[in-house]
Amino acid sequence: MALIMNNSFEQEYKKLSSKFLEVSLREQVLILFCGLVVVILMMYSLLLEPIFESSEKLQQNSKSADKEIRFLIAQVAELSDNIKTDPNGPVLERIALLKRQILNITNQLKTQTDNLVPANKMAGMLESVLAGSKGLTLIELQSIAPIPISLGLPEEPDAGLYRHGVTLVFQGNYFDIQRYLEKLESLPWQFYWERFDYLVGDYPTASVELEIYTLSTNKAFIGV
Repeated sequence: MALIMNNSFEQEYKKLSSKFLEVSLREQVLILFCGLVVVILMMYSLLLEPIFESSEKLQQNSKSADKEIRFLIAQVAELSDNIKTDPNGPVLERIALLKRQILNITNQLKTQTDNLVPANKMAGMLESVLAGSKGLTLIELQSIAPIPISLGLPEEPDAGLYRHGVTLVFQGNYFDIQRYLEKLESLPWQFYWERFDYLVGDYPTASVELEIYTLSTNKAFIGV
């Protein structure tokens, strides 16, 4: 059987060879060129095309892996920064800022209150100066309930200081009243003027309603 097939192939080859030799040189070249192209196409289909497809898949996989690696590196960098950063940092900075503000306000208040008249001596001071002034008559002397001083900060609403006021009503003529006010302003103790009402009565008598206040760390009400 094998011998018969070999004879058949041999006969077929001889036929093709004789036909090939019978054609012109140009046709022979074209036949060889076409045969070469067929061989190349078969090699590309069987060998090169699978390699190219595999290469493209590898490139795509490489790009995907590179993208995932960059994402993981970014995550690691972010986690590293978070570890280095103190999560309590902003809160501690806010606390430090508030402490500095409170200290600054406290120092300002201390400077302003060093020479203020003590709250428990304010009413006596007014009455004593009034008693030493001629032509004036005391009508009323009344303490005002203390009011806390606010710092204006939500975390620390109070400064630990209280405003203590006194209302004084007296009568006299214009010049006696003027001398009394000048004596108050010349005292070594300082205080704040809140209100001054001057009402003219039967000439030459006038009525004065005076309200002054001082600052104190004592929040207790101080009576007169």
